[in-house]
Amino acid sequence: MLPLLTGLLLAISFPPSPLGVLSLVAYVPLTISILRDGLSWGRWKRLGMLYLPFFIYHLASNWWISSWQEHTDPYLFASGIALDVVHPLFLLLPWYLLASLRNRLGPIENDSSVVLALLPLFISGFEWLHGQGDASYPWLTSGYMLVYTPFAQIADYIGVYGLSFMIGVVNALIALAVVRKKRRLGLVLAFSVIAVWFALGLINEQYESKYTNRRSINVALIQPNENPWDKWSDPRIQLWNHTGIVDSVRQQFNQVFQKSNHRPLIVWSETAIPYTIRQPAHANDFAKLRQWVDTSNIVLLTGYADLMTYAPGTAPPSARRSSFDSTVRYDAFNAAMVLWPSIGDIPVHRKTILTPVAERLPFADQLTFAMSWIEWGVGISAWGKGRERTPLPVDVDGIPISGANTTADTAASVGVIVCIESIYPEMVRDLVNNGADLLCIITNDAWYNGTTGPGQHFDIARMRAIEQRRTVIRCANSGITGAIDATGRTIKTIPPMTKGSCNVSVRTSSRRTVYASLGDVLPPAALFVAVLAFILARFPSLIRKLPIR
Repeated sequence: MLPLLTGLLLAISFPPSPLGVLSLVAYVPLTISILRDGLSWGRWKRLGMLYLPFFIYHLASNWWISSWQEHTDPYLFASGIALDVVHPLFLLLPWYLLASLRNRLGPIENDSSVVLALLPLFISGFEWLHGQGDASYPWLTSGYMLVYTPFAQIADYIGVYGLSFMIGVVNALIALAVVRKKRRLGLVLAFSVIAVWFALGLINEQYESKYTNRRSINVALIQPNENPWDKWSDPRIQLWNHTGIVDSVRQQFNQVFQKSNHRPLIVWSETAIPYTIRQPAHANDFAKLRQWVDTSNIVLLTGYADLMTYAPGTAPPSARRSSFDSTVRYDAFNAAMVLWPSIGDIPVHRKTILTPVAERLPFADQLTFAMSWIEWGVGISAWGKGRERTPLPVDVDGIPISGANTTADTAASVGVIVCIESIYPEMVRDLVNNGADLLCIITNDAWYNGTTGPGQHFDIARMRAIEQRRTVIRCANSGITGAIDATGRTIKTIPPMTKGSCNVSVRTSSRRTVYASLGDVLPPAALFVAVLAFILARFPSLIRKLPIR
């Protein structure tokens, strides 16, 4: 079955598979099946024929979400199973509309050109749509399949959704060669697009490799390899475990950075401090941490649990109510902060995009009555949603800094990205446009140790590096911890599921890419054209009723 073949090709094209170039033909079998056989499909058969390839694709690529491990929380396991069943329905939606459109147009000799012309628009437009809103999950975006190849190197112009559009173009041209008599023309066009695209990617990569207008920062990324379930049982132990690791490897990173007069930037992973350490109840712990930072003469960027009380009248509908005073509203945030010796105001990033269901009920502000339904037994359920995407200043040279952004030659502006935020290109783009010259991902992927999940998450970070032409440093509880350069290549990593420090000098950059400046212009336009074409074909009577002549 041709749809089955598409599912298999997509599955073996997605990272960490090195066969991403197969994405250039992966959609061809399904397209041919729609063009040749789609006219005979009823509504339910059409749904079944399209569900099959995307169920295979999702299950083969994201099986790890519903994997069972020794301490797996049953709630998370059940959520993963539900995602396995429901997510393919989102993936097949553009194809269902395309197949419906094909049926309205009639015999293959009439409709193939229209369907093939719309194919790239449907793919990129709906993948972009799948990344919007509280319930979004754009992990399986087609463009990620090319992250290991020179084809990905034009993402600094068109972004990952633009790569999906290009994948659609090549698949459409090859399908054209198969279903129409002008086979040679279709193949010539397809291979011409591939050749030009590949050449532009190589040229772009070579240029970026030689770009030298950057400054260097010394970074130590701490990988504690803590059990993600046990870390919440006694949060204070986690704090002192981290300081102990830094103290134990201090001589190691001092040797690596011995020629530098700058303070090293020490990075701890997501919720490395898994409690609200800045609250008055924990003032003693926070004072000890600040003293340790001062005496160590380091800059510390760490994940932690933040708590914020809202001023009267400013709380969102989903904010919690104090058990002591119902008029007091507050939220707990999955956050990050920066500390350095003698720091004044502490810069904080609060996670702005939360994992649907696992971290927060989608559309919680509108569905406040249902928030208690999804609370689970690990960590803090129902995190608050951050509202700002502002880079955090990092004082590596002991020069006073004011404000969240800085252009001083002696400081860096770090765009902090917490876990799943890294799969949203617009989030990272906002950080760069707000002044980030270095990107830092902190995450805890230890829930999925031993699966392909952490590797896929690392590869998605490669795409963010290419889109913004920024170095990405990535600190994970159990891996993958390391640094990625502005071309998406790995600078250095340390072995996953080990305790240690990844010590590396990385480069910052202040220039903006075309994609950073313009953003996703093509995908929304593609979505609009695709939906308009569907409406015109599906409901021609509406057009006849319009008062336009």
